[in-house]
Amino acid sequence: MGTQKKFHTVLDCRKLFDFAGKSPDATHMPNSRLTHAQLVSEVSAERRVELLAATTRVIARRGYAGTRFQDVAEEAGVAVGTLQHHFGTRSRMLSEALVQWIEDIDQQVKILKQGEGTPWSRLEGLLTFTSIRIGERHDSWRMWLDFAGAALKDRELRGTTYRSMLRWREQIAETIREGEQLGEFAPALSPEDIADVLSGVLDGMALQVFAMDSDVSGAEVRQRVITVAERLLLPTPRAV
Repeated sequence: MGTQKKFHTVLDCRKLFDFAGKSPDATHMPNSRLTHAQLVSEVSAERRVELLAATTRVIARRGYAGTRFQDVAEEAGVAVGTLQHHFGTRSRMLSEALVQWIEDIDQQVKILKQGEGTPWSRLEGLLTFTSIRIGERHDSWRMWLDFAGAALKDRELRGTTYRSMLRWREQIAETIREGEQLGEFAPALSPEDIADVLSGVLDGMALQVFAMDSDVSGAEVRQRVITVAERLLLPTPRAV
């Protein structure tokens, strides 16, 4: 791979010694060992985040099953041993990367859900955001489908997938309940059931796009899911 980058756990000596090369007065550093350990821990945590981001990029290109230690090492510019030091096994590395990726997506969904506007405008914005990413063949949806497929054979991943789906459903259901309380929505089903239906529409459209090479656009995906939401929620469906 060429010259490997070495990850130094010993921090810059300037953090422990003054510029004159002398040890700081003990009265100014009463807990230097603890401070050093904390700094090392922070650097290690940041490095771990970088390695997980590199893992996610490789999974998006090669798929869950096709991602190896060597691929991620090349992507991150580190030795395979560095990955083994941080994660131990390939399975753990991939699992942590996928969990981190799902948490990032969940955070984006939460931000959209808590934005300004009426419950309908926020729900419409969330569904639009998701639909367009399907039509653009965004890596996030490729990752989700690959993740779901891998979860069929991995109990731990299956649990992570299920919890993510529950969080998504709750974001949608909570917005629907708010709209119902304000009199904006007249739900044909329970908020949870409607959230499940909308999730099913999006997952189904994503499967058509990625697995069946459908040429459906993001605008078409949006129109379909918004139409379903209108029929299930609004007293008088609007034109899309």
